[in-house]
Amino acid sequence: MRTYLPNLSAIAWALIALPAVVAARCVVTIVVPQVVHAVVPEVVRTVLRII
Repeated sequence: MRTYLPNLSAIAWALIALPAVVAARCVVTIVVPQVVHAVVPEVVRTVLRII
C-alpha cells in the first residue's frame, strides 16, 4: 500500500478526494447550524437577525 499510493495519478487522487469533499460539505452544512443553535442563546440570534 505504501508503494501504491505515491504512484497514483492526479486524476485518481481527484476521484478519491471528491467523495470525501462532498461528504465533508454535507456534514458541515448539517452539523454547524445545529451546534450554533445549541450554543448561541436566542437573544443573540434575535439581535443578529435584526442587524
